[in-house]
Amino acid sequence: MNKLTVLESELLSVFAHKYQALTSHIEKLYVVERECTGVGQYIFFKYYDEEDILPISEDILSVDKIIITEGIDPGIGFVGNIADFKLHSLELFVYGSDEWDCTFQNFTLKDLKQL
Repeated sequence: MNKLTVLESELLSVFAHKYQALTSHIEKLYVVERECTGVGQYIFFKYYDEEDILPISEDILSVDKIIITEGIDPGIGFVGNIADFKLHSLELFVYGSDEWDCTFQNFTLKDLKQL
């Protein structure tokens, strides 16, 4: 079982601001796998209690924010994936053609409207 990173926790908090039902689920999650694709990353979750369900009807969670970090221009987008009424994964993706090794020093979140 892997704990959430600072970035993962921050992204989930951003989603929880828009999707209130997610708020109580963040502490119920742990990471089972982080898969780097070269232009993005998948972070797969499991629940400590598989009986927990997330009352959200959407399959994809999205917000109007982008991850800003050094070396990736203009930044990294992200969505949450819901399956079987559970937060299944986060998907991070690089805008443009930059390659990304899934590492970063610092990050900020910025509204897409500010770009």
